[in-house]
Amino acid sequence: MLHNHLVSICSTVRLVKTNGGYLPILYSACDFRSVIDLGKKRVAIISFGDDDEDLAREMESLIDEFRPDIMVICARAYNRVGSSYRMLTEKYGDCMKPENEFWTEYTDDPTKIIEVKKTVVEKIVNRINNIDITQK
Repeated sequence: MLHNHLVSICSTVRLVKTNGGYLPILYSACDFRSVIDLGKKRVAIISFGDDDEDLAREMESLIDEFRPDIMVICARAYNRVGSSYRMLTEKYGDCMKPENEFWTEYTDDPTKIIEVKKTVVEKIVNRINNIDITQK
């Protein structure tokens, strides 16, 4: 949802890689990584974050190749050894301030899943819009 919204307002988009896997949600969605240029801001998105080693490798690859200003990472929230969240906090903790973390509310009601995600997408878009990349 975030990717589609940013694509609708971007100047350039690169669908860099898909893994061919599909998520069991209300619609089929392939896990992917992409880089989107929003004016002078370059945003990278990684939609898969289950495995910490795979995520770290994908992040480093995007950083090396595209030098994004902003990275949006999907990661499971488990804070335990080997989890993506733990890797992110240990390696990139200085960037992981409360205002840079967004969580969906849990719901097992299939009629509310999309609405819960829309709320988080709006918060992320607002945060991206408010980031001043000239202060880097």
